[in-house]
Amino acid sequence: MIGITDSGSTKTSWVFIDKNNKKYNYKTIGINPYYQSIQDISNSINTELLPELEFTEKVDKIYFYGAGLELKKQRDEVEAALKLSFPGTALEVDHDLLAAARAVCGDEAGIACIAGTGSNTCHYDGKDIVRNVHSLGLFLGDEGSGGFLGKLLARDYIRKALPAAVNQKFEAFTPDRMADILDKVYTKPFPNRYLASLAPFIVLNQDEQYCRDLAFESFNLLFENCICKYEGYQTLPINFIGSIAARLEPVLRAVAESKGAHLGKVISNPLEALTEYHFNKM
Repeated sequence: MIGITDSGSTKTSWVFIDKNNKKYNYKTIGINPYYQSIQDISNSINTELLPELEFTEKVDKIYFYGAGLELKKQRDEVEAALKLSFPGTALEVDHDLLAAARAVCGDEAGIACIAGTGSNTCHYDGKDIVRNVHSLGLFLGDEGSGGFLGKLLARDYIRKALPAAVNQKFEAFTPDRMADILDKVYTKPFPNRYLASLAPFIVLNQDEQYCRDLAFESFNLLFENCICKYEGYQTLPINFIGSIAARLEPVLRAVAESKGAHLGKVISNPLEALTEYHFNKM
């Protein structure tokens, strides 16, 4: 039996496949070593995942892909946490960008992008990531992500820059006001999750010109600061995974067209394609 895990900062999706190709799917809270210790991660797995497992067969190997795992130090921390929860299981831990590339590109070359709670991009040659313009995370970058979109929305709300109709809808969408927003961003844990929780407002109100413009601004910055830095970006397929990309696909396609680029696959969750990728290589 093998396990394949796709973890973002908000949620973690797990699928286990036995020798008869039977699949067992589970979801737990997001895992990110920038915000959680080894013990925190292990405790989350032990309390949220292990009690729910519906099989007794030993897991031979887990392929774990996650946010915040670009550096070896963070990968080692997640691997240490997994060893505590799955002793004796072989582990392959890598960052979610490789998962995205394998899911949307398979064995073909292309540009793979993530636009969910966070964002990231890479140039993939069909086997390996050959270049990554660093996303820089929420505070320095993350353009195109739910967190970045929520940040733009919160900024305009606090500065009273929302159109009156949009402002009224936003105050009905969330009970949070300026003091609440600032408190949750600057003093509470996981500010990226909080700001990303505001992004659905933009998705739900795409009929408002302000919301479309904000989404366009966010994706446009992702292209300008990251995607357009890759050689051949106008000829290679540009593929996306993530809920923000999928739910705002019309805006994303408009931005790609404005850059003379070709938007390829746009999928919300990479796990099904990733599962197929690994199963075919068994």
